[in-house]
Amino acid sequence: MTAEGLFTVLLSHYGTSASEQETLQVKGIAEALVAADLASSDREIALAERFDQLHTMLYMRGGIRPTNAAVEELAKLLLLRVWLAREPNAFVQGVGRLSDLLELSDPADVYLDGVKAAFRQAIAEPDLAASLPDGTTQTVWPLDEPLRIGRADVLAEALSVLAEAVPMESKSAPGDILGSAFDIFLRGRYDHAGGLATYLTPTVVTSAAADIALSLVDPWSFKGMSFGDPCSGTGRFLVALLDRLKTFYGDSARGKAKFQEMLSAGVFGADQSASSIAKARVNLLLYGAHHPRLFTVEDSVTDPALDKMRDTLSLILTNPPFGEGKYDSVEGIRRTEEDLSSMSGGARRIDPALAFVARCANLLRPGGVLGIVLPDGLVDGPVLREELFGASSRGSQLTVEASISLPTATFALSGTVARTSLLFLRKGESTSERIFLARAEHIGYLKQSGRAVPDPKGSDLPLIVASGIDALVTKARTRTPLVASEAPLIAAIPRQDVTSLDPAAWDPGSMKARKELKSSGASMAVYLAPQSRRRLARAADEVSAFVSVLHVDPFGSVAWHEAASYAPATPGQTATAGQVLVSLLNPSKLRAFVVPDAFPLIECSMEFGVFDALDVDPYYVLALLHDPRVKSQLAPLGRGTSSSRRRITSADVLGLRVPKASMRAVASVGRETRERIEAIRISQSGLAAIYESQRPVTARTIRP
Repeated sequence: MTAEGLFTVLLSHYGTSASEQETLQVKGIAEALVAADLASSDREIALAERFDQLHTMLYMRGGIRPTNAAVEELAKLLLLRVWLAREPNAFVQGVGRLSDLLELSDPADVYLDGVKAAFRQAIAEPDLAASLPDGTTQTVWPLDEPLRIGRADVLAEALSVLAEAVPMESKSAPGDILGSAFDIFLRGRYDHAGGLATYLTPTVVTSAAADIALSLVDPWSFKGMSFGDPCSGTGRFLVALLDRLKTFYGDSARGKAKFQEMLSAGVFGADQSASSIAKARVNLLLYGAHHPRLFTVEDSVTDPALDKMRDTLSLILTNPPFGEGKYDSVEGIRRTEEDLSSMSGGARRIDPALAFVARCANLLRPGGVLGIVLPDGLVDGPVLREELFGASSRGSQLTVEASISLPTATFALSGTVARTSLLFLRKGESTSERIFLARAEHIGYLKQSGRAVPDPKGSDLPLIVASGIDALVTKARTRTPLVASEAPLIAAIPRQDVTSLDPAAWDPGSMKARKELKSSGASMAVYLAPQSRRRLARAADEVSAFVSVLHVDPFGSVAWHEAASYAPATPGQTATAGQVLVSLLNPSKLRAFVVPDAFPLIECSMEFGVFDALDVDPYYVLALLHDPRVKSQLAPLGRGTSSSRRRITSADVLGLRVPKASMRAVASVGRETRERIEAIRISQSGLAAIYESQRPVTARTIRP
């Protein structure tokens, strides 16, 4: 979106009452957001090209394997640039000036042994050491860690790329350079230890998260250790937040002093990976931190050093590891069950992301804010839905402020197309009467042939961020849902109306249909009741067909001649004549049918919801499901990892608003739908018989 387009949308929030000063302010915000977003995307794409070239040299010619080790070597060279930035006259013992080693006028002048000697000296520099929780310091790498690049031409190229990425004359923070390199080097080849999904959060997302998070807290109130990331990785969220804080505090003497206070003593990061912590330390040193508080832990959920921070932090931004059933710490699970009232006791394995939600909640002070990236299956899954909106929410310490659904391209460079959301939670009661929901379709780049390329449709995040800040800091003037944009979907919903964090529930088409049917319609629950699922429990010869979703067409007709001979290895569930079956997978393509009288007992795949019609012709219900006003409510629903795997529940079907009709109309529509569906079934059966009779007669069947 252009700055002009964003300005127009933002200004519309003021209606006709915007003053000249407000108009100028909104215009400035729009221009700044779009410029920052474009600059971030362009910078990352440009760096991607250079890092891709460098990766080939390091991996193919430099003998640096695996990918993790290649990024490690870049981090070591960046540490040398940090040293040079802080000590322009730094001298390498027995070699010469550090600047002569790093600032090359001719790549042929690179001195491999000299740079290696410089690295050995750099890691011993006291000013470059990190701070540990016990107050001691630790070198970024062990003192015996060598620079492993063994070819002068590869070293020269690496120094050239880093000089371009981190120019000495630059006055602005460079961002997560190592994270960008890691993104490019990975290309989906990283071995995620233990099956945990570990993906770097793109800078455009971390920046958006920092913008929204800072609108939910008062940065001037930060004192001492105030914010951090308990699974910091290379420190992307920390860098993004520091970048935004620097702008927020400004250039006044008070602002500069406050920023230095936060940079020196207000931020922490922890991670299981010593390699990631080394990279994060270099990133914060590069940013200007002295003795960054970044340290390794065996488990952030149970670490004693983090226990001492309980109830103290104002803000946490994080992207935790996730993976169903991948976390098995007995102590960690016990703590998670204590902090999430919706968790049932006795679990032996849980998703680590849930453990991190609980951990972050107990680290926050009352009123503190958590911004966390989670897979959609968890965001709108049973545990968090119950914790935030169910009966357990009355005892929960968390309330929702905002949720932004991210496109599958977000983590594509790291090798996954999982659907994720950026969720903002507050410890304690929210002061906002509305919850902000949005669905980004574009984030500025796409993955093509393994590379990042600009998305021709730009990024939705500037508009989402601006609208989110406006919705979260402005007192609600109305208790009705406010849809600020349809593409991308952006909505501010009265808190009492939200029962799900899936923004699809507030799709404009769906909302329009619900509003139209609110006064003159009814709930689908009036016509249907769910049948509990059961697996096949009768003799196989009693079942006349097995129906999969592939046998059902968009009109509700079933290819019964195929279903009658279909015999999958995986058993399904039973359904009887007169029951209504609705596919609960990918609701954007409705697949529903009625079991006809000709098939007293069938088996169907487990993705179907099986319903009993309540004192109504089931074929009338089938017609209702295909009513455009009903389909528009159903189509955008669902939770899952991709658009084709979005799942709904039987409750979603029962919650659909449907039009009321007279008994005569119900009978007429039901009868006509039944007749036409039956006519299709009979025609298909007849055609199948004709085609079967045309099979060629084989020699084996010819009789003399």
